[in-house]
Amino acid sequence: MTATDPGTGGNDGRAARWLLRQKMSVPDRVAGYFDRAGLVDRAMPTRRRLTVLVAPGGFGKTTLLAECCRRAREDGIPVAWVSVDEQDEPAVLDTYIACACRSAVGALADVDELGISVMGQAGGETGGRSGLALGEIEHRDGPFVLVFDELERLGSPGAAALLEFLLRRGPPNLHLAFSGRELPAGVNVAGAVLDGQAEILSADDLRFTGVEAAGFFDGKLSGQRLDAVMSESSGWPFALRLARNELERGGCDDPRSLRKLAENWVESRLFAGLGAEDREFLLDIGLFEWMDGALLDEVLERSDSMRRIDTMPVLAGLLEPVRDGANELWRLHPLVREHCVRRRYRETPQRFRAVHRRIAAALGRRGQTVDAMRHALEAGEPALAGDLLEDAGGARLFHREGVAQLQAAHRLLTEDAVAERPRLALVRCMSSVLSGRMDEARQRYRSLAGTLESLTAGGDDESVDLAAENCVVFGTIALYGSERLDSTLVARHLADLERLVDSPRLDLLTRGSLEYSLCVAGNMTGRFGDALERAARARLCFGQSHYMSMYLDMQEGQAAMAQGRVQDAATLYRRAERVARERYVLDADPAAVCTALIQELSLECGRVAPGTEPDRIPEALTRGNTPFQAYAAASGANLEARLRHEGVEAALKGAGEMLDYVRRARLPALVRYVSALRVSLLTTAGRIADAERAWKAADLPQQAADCLDLSGQTWREMEALCSARLRLAIGGGRFEEARGFADELREAAAARGLKRTLMRAFALSAVLERRAGDESAAGAHVEAYLRAYAETAYAGPLVRERADCAGLVAACLESAPGGAVGDAARSLLVAMESADDPRQQILSRRERLVLQRLEGRRDKQIAVELGLTAHGVRYHLRKLFAKLGARNRAEALRRAREMGLIPGDS
Repeated sequence: MTATDPGTGGNDGRAARWLLRQKMSVPDRVAGYFDRAGLVDRAMPTRRRLTVLVAPGGFGKTTLLAECCRRAREDGIPVAWVSVDEQDEPAVLDTYIACACRSAVGALADVDELGISVMGQAGGETGGRSGLALGEIEHRDGPFVLVFDELERLGSPGAAALLEFLLRRGPPNLHLAFSGRELPAGVNVAGAVLDGQAEILSADDLRFTGVEAAGFFDGKLSGQRLDAVMSESSGWPFALRLARNELERGGCDDPRSLRKLAENWVESRLFAGLGAEDREFLLDIGLFEWMDGALLDEVLERSDSMRRIDTMPVLAGLLEPVRDGANELWRLHPLVREHCVRRRYRETPQRFRAVHRRIAAALGRRGQTVDAMRHALEAGEPALAGDLLEDAGGARLFHREGVAQLQAAHRLLTEDAVAERPRLALVRCMSSVLSGRMDEARQRYRSLAGTLESLTAGGDDESVDLAAENCVVFGTIALYGSERLDSTLVARHLADLERLVDSPRLDLLTRGSLEYSLCVAGNMTGRFGDALERAARARLCFGQSHYMSMYLDMQEGQAAMAQGRVQDAATLYRRAERVARERYVLDADPAAVCTALIQELSLECGRVAPGTEPDRIPEALTRGNTPFQAYAAASGANLEARLRHEGVEAALKGAGEMLDYVRRARLPALVRYVSALRVSLLTTAGRIADAERAWKAADLPQQAADCLDLSGQTWREMEALCSARLRLAIGGGRFEEARGFADELREAAAARGLKRTLMRAFALSAVLERRAGDESAAGAHVEAYLRAYAETAYAGPLVRERADCAGLVAACLESAPGGAVGDAARSLLVAMESADDPRQQILSRRERLVLQRLEGRRDKQIAVELGLTAHGVRYHLRKLFAKLGARNRAEALRRAREMGLIPGDS
């Protein structure tokens, strides 16, 4: 990557946005574009399954494909574009493919549901996100074009395997186009050609003909001069471009031959007209990956860099803009830049290293850490790369710029640098955690413990700073490793946080990191007032950091959810999700966490429509680096969804799979949490003896007080344990024991502001009293639930207990039809009836929305109202017709009315 994360704002943020736009957007038409209509028609990807453009650099491959894509779009054909980089490992490329496909058609509805079958066919061996996108493409009408540009940069066998999968297993309406200097290794292009599904356009196909060259020069060349240009250029588009630039201001397929030809052209057409000073200046700017006037002036110790460039006509057409914005950014054409780099290194290696060293220092001062480290390595100074990372906060770079940037920085560290510096070793620990290698992270951290203890013992600035960084890293290990809160190590960590957070020696980033850690701790233990106060302090420290603001939104949202502030939680979750999907497409974790939290909130509110529920745990949460809160939310919501729609045995199977995962990953707190969920499901299935054995086997608390205690466990663990214990006592007929425990649970939940837990306790208390034969007490608990529901729309707990409580709710409505209690009872009865009515489960939410608009509206009108494409509406219509046994719109409406699906379905 050549740009840092947008979370820091400023130049690095704009560069990152440019990077994403460039990689996933069809390039704009170049200045002075010459239309080669016949070649565009021949290269049009929709003419065949696969179109391959393979030629050396400068043959106009990107320009040609971009023009094909623009014309395809003019015909209404969606086009997705991906520019490949050397760093694109399979998971990264997979993300880009999915994002590019979404960009091509707008937001893809129900993409998860559609993609599961595709992934199943793939055997899980290829990219998950691209598989999901293919599922949506398969159900679209008409062709869909997916382009991969600069494939010579593709270095990973796994990424090549992903392209092979797209070629072999993509849907029939998918048309692929590959562009690169050589055929992508690992992709069976030859097989597709032999099968008549592909065509390869080589350098000979892309060369200009004499007629085209004459048009390219607007007829300004005489016949003799045109012949000379064609002889010198061999029809090479880049060489012709250079020749035209020269005119306006006053081949070969072998890569080695291409380099010589490019060097010849650059030296003879570009450098030949330059004075010595201009030539040196050009060799210097060739060392910049990208540049702006301020950066050039700082590094080259000038004050006129951009004016100097503006007065060098030879750069016209060779200096390319790389982003829009208040500050113009530029880069040399890659071929020219590569030539400059080689010449500078060969002629003056000391100057080569000195300029790279200055670029590294300048970018480091701008906070563009990864770019700075890359230039330090070009200068041959790995120690400087380590210095830059330490100056940027070391492992705390994660909190400022996110996972992708921390991992990129870590990859640039040398073994020697890490071995000699504990702070860089902490970066390696953090990288291991965030990569899902938890055992490795724990082992690395244990090996550092002695060194860190001695280095953090002093009270000077350096010792305090290192202690704080150590605290951040251990906190991440504890959080992602799901350590028990009652462990000695966690208790010591929390004490260290409290001791360090108010130190006047800390910088803002470090203080914010510690405040955030204390916010998480307060949230997990139900101390929401403290958590929200810590969150507010952390926001002041992080300033404009979008990354940490996003995570603070998630924390504040979870506090609101636990307290029953539904709208606040929803607003915070959606805001965090928007930032995750717009700014951090390379980091799957934030979006996965947001998805889990949003689905949990939806289910708590009793929304049970299939298609909106978590049919699986997000893959990003099952890689061994699982934050407790995220996996707890995802697993609880998933099991609840399975229970409602597939039955208790399916839910038990899911709980068993989850328990296997958290045990294998050695996540202690999650083992306890999922074990409690499984016990609850066993009691729901009536398997009381099995539930008792499962409780003992999991070593869950024997004493009621230990279940209620929040000093050594999270409130989610407490809620799960108490619910399971209460269900066990009810299922075993131990009503007095259950009654006493239920009283304690309600009292504790109310005292701590745990509105969600309190409403679950009301629902279970009503079940208890009804089964104990005390209808009056059961009714009182239902009425208390209804009063709470009037303030907090958590229908889920009572909907789950509808078999026992539906009659009690109806009785409350009969006795008090008006007022808040009556309205709440009426709403809950509708939710209970909906959960029991199989007709409501026939259609997905999106299908029902289309059905409601079917009468009197055309497809395009429905598409506008629902934010879909017309193709998307027709896709949902086909599914509607199949499910309703209808052949047309009128028949679908008639069948829907007969089945009671409309009117009144909203």
